[in-house]
Amino acid sequence: MKCPDWDEPIRQGSDFIVCEAAKMPLGSSPQWVHESYGFTLAVLTFAIVFGAFAANVLFGAMQAVPQNQIETAEAYGLSQRQTFWRILVPQMWTYALPGLSNLWMVLIKATPLLFLLGVEDIVYWARELGGSKTAKFTAYPHEDWRMWYFLGLLVFYLAFTRVSEVVLKRITNRLSHGQATLGGDAQRKAT
Repeated sequence: MKCPDWDEPIRQGSDFIVCEAAKMPLGSSPQWVHESYGFTLAVLTFAIVFGAFAANVLFGAMQAVPQNQIETAEAYGLSQRQTFWRILVPQMWTYALPGLSNLWMVLIKATPLLFLLGVEDIVYWARELGGSKTAKFTAYPHEDWRMWYFLGLLVFYLAFTRVSEVVLKRITNRLSHGQATLGGDAQRKAT
C-alpha cells in the first residue's frame, strides 16, 4: 500500500525486502529510534510470553489451595474479598513460587537472545569488544579476545543464577513457614 510501484517479491530467500517507505521504523530515522524500537519490541515480546506463563502458574497455584480453607473462611463469615486476601493469596504463594522461580531462571537464560533481535546487550558488546575487527570499530590493537569476554559472561550468568537460587530459597522458606505444605512440614521437623 505504501509503495504501489514496487514490483519485486517481498520474500527473497530468507529475507523480507520492502521499500524504504514501508520499513518500521523508517530507514531514515535516527539511530536512537531504531534502538528504542528494538528494545520496546523485545520487552513487549518477553512481557506477553512470560506474562502468559506467569498467569498460568498463578492460576494453578490458586487452584492448589485446599478448598476446605476457602469453605472454612466462608463459614466464619469472611467476605469473598477477605477470603481472597487473607486465606487464598498467602497460601497460593507457597504453590506458585517454584513455578515462578523456574520462569525467572528461563528469563535469565532468554535475555542473551535479545542479541538476535539486534538489541545491544552484554552479549553484543562482548562480541564487539572482544573481536580484533568489528562492525563498529575498524581495528583494535589486540588479537581476538571474544572467548575471554564470553567466558566472563558465562561466569556472570552462573553467578546471577546462583544468587537468584539463594534469594528464591529464602523467600520459599519464609513463605512456607507455618503452612501445611511439604516445606512447612520440613521446617517443623527440623526444629
